[in-house]
Amino acid sequence: MNKVDTLLELLNKIYLLLKEQSDKNEQPSLSDVPVVLTREQVKVYLGISESTYKRKVRDGTLKPIKMPGGDRFFKRDLFTDFQESIRRGRI
Repeated sequence: MNKVDTLLELLNKIYLLLKEQSDKNEQPSLSDVPVVLTREQVKVYLGISESTYKRKVRDGTLKPIKMPGGDRFFKRDLFTDFQESIRRGRI
C-alpha cells in the first residue's frame, strides 16, 4: 500500500466517524414536526362545508384540539377523513 492509499483510507475513516457523530446530534427535520391545521384549512383539505364540519365535530368524527383562537387539528389525524373525501369525489 502506498502513501496515497493509506491517506485515503484514513480520510474515509475520519469521514465515517464524523458522519456518525453528526447523526447522533442531528436536529429534528421539518418532516418530524407535526403539521397543525386550522378549522378553515381542514374544511378546504377535506372539501367539506361548514355544516358538515360542525356535524363531524358533534358526532366525534373530527376531534379538534380546542385552543384560544379556534380549533386546531394535526394533519396526521385527518388521514382517514381525507381518504373518505377522495372516495366520495370531494377532492
